[in-house]
Amino acid sequence: MIYLDNAATTRPAQDVLDTYVKVNQNLYFNPNSPHQAGLQAEQLLNQAKAQINQILNLEDRYDIIFTNGATESNNMALKGAAYNRKPYADEIIVSVLEHPSVLEVMRHLETEGFKLRYVNVTKEGKIDLEHFESLMNSNVGLVTCMHVNNITGQIQPIEEMAEILEAYPKAHFHVDAVQAIGKIPLTFKGIDSMSFSGHKFNGLKGQGLLLVHNIHNLEPVIHGGGQEYGLRSGTVNLPIDIAIVKALKHAVHQQDDLHQRLTEWNQQLRRFFNDYPGVKVNSPDTSAPHILNVGFDGVKGEVLVNAFSKQDVMLSTTSACSSKRGHLNEVLLSMGISESRIEGSIRISMGAVTTEEDIKGFKAAFKAVYEEMKELLKK
Repeated sequence: MIYLDNAATTRPAQDVLDTYVKVNQNLYFNPNSPHQAGLQAEQLLNQAKAQINQILNLEDRYDIIFTNGATESNNMALKGAAYNRKPYADEIIVSVLEHPSVLEVMRHLETEGFKLRYVNVTKEGKIDLEHFESLMNSNVGLVTCMHVNNITGQIQPIEEMAEILEAYPKAHFHVDAVQAIGKIPLTFKGIDSMSFSGHKFNGLKGQGLLLVHNIHNLEPVIHGGGQEYGLRSGTVNLPIDIAIVKALKHAVHQQDDLHQRLTEWNQQLRRFFNDYPGVKVNSPDTSAPHILNVGFDGVKGEVLVNAFSKQDVMLSTTSACSSKRGHLNEVLLSMGISESRIEGSIRISMGAVTTEEDIKGFKAAFKAVYEEMKELLKK
């Protein structure tokens, strides 16, 4: 099998799995228990946070909250910041580029009386900075933007947005960095909160992180025993939290080598697709290298995914969280791509375990699928 759906999930690294099992067997204690074993577990938890601080070079600027994934992290940050600011800043700025775990939160907040402002998107799939700046005012309490788009791989202008936001101290700036970590250098300047998901960088499902610059700016959305600064009550899952540190360390340390390798394959595939009439690359040249969105004008994406599956190549149409919803992808629509090309779009996503043989195998499978579909393509 050739697995090219790494933007949906990645294969867990063996030492991450080993760490999870080892901690479960030997340090299964509750960090909130007052006995010696509980204190030992608490110490390990604090050490894990100190390691994350060091790995990401945070310089103690953020509190680190363990979650069960980016969906929970996004919900905690967005709802927490919005509720905290509602009395004096009830406007929120977002775009259609966001993951459902952000967009659906936004739509829910709108039903609670918050005013949503949608920033325009350029034809390259980037936030329109000029329009973004025009939307900013003293009533904006929350701005959210993903670091790397999960559909096209486009890198968003996070640093430029943060510079604009310097003039608006009321606004909390949240960044979904799920597709960025381990793939491109992260920027932290001017960012109030950032979310990660372990299974996107060869960790385990059910692992997540939320970095918060000032936890007092978030209202808790989960109440209970007061764990994780009172923002995420519930018994701490120590084995899963320790294991994500191992995955994060690998992701950050191998980032430069992986970026170089993926860039080479990305450019190789772009040149390869040029030889096939009717096939167009939707991902802009400025995208992160691990995601390549490709449109087959005239063929349904689901048909293509099935055809590739028969060739033992696993890829997807859009994101795994929205590919079964049956409507045109908002990200590609916002870029002005034709509906027929959007309907025939697939997403190829590479990762740390992708090999040169996988790329060669994909090309061979592509040729077979193209021969099968070429009569349907609009050229």
